[in-house]
Amino acid sequence: MLNRKEFGSAIRNARLENKLTQERLAEMVGVTPVHVKQLEAGTRMPSVEVLHDIAIVLNLSVDRVFFPTETKDSELLDKIERVLRLCTPHDLRVVYATASALKDKDPEDR
Repeated sequence: MLNRKEFGSAIRNARLENKLTQERLAEMVGVTPVHVKQLEAGTRMPSVEVLHDIAIVLNLSVDRVFFPTETKDSELLDKIERVLRLCTPHDLRVVYATASALKDKDPEDR
């Protein structure tokens, strides 16, 4: 069963990572700021349409919100994924080269 508080926290965290106020998010998805506040507090659930719009605006992985994994690394992976979506193709190549070099590095040197 979906935990409304955790769902609201996921929306709030994604909104803050995107440096948006509740008012700005509300404006972008066509709801009132009170609606956003209630979603983040876990006292209200969004319609499918509002959820879709929030996911698009915040680059929020809805499947990870509804079907959370047991690993604590999934939140970090979500953050990385959201940042990568904002990168230019050049930035992505640099990030990939850096990550590949780190992965290939001797574990004792880390």
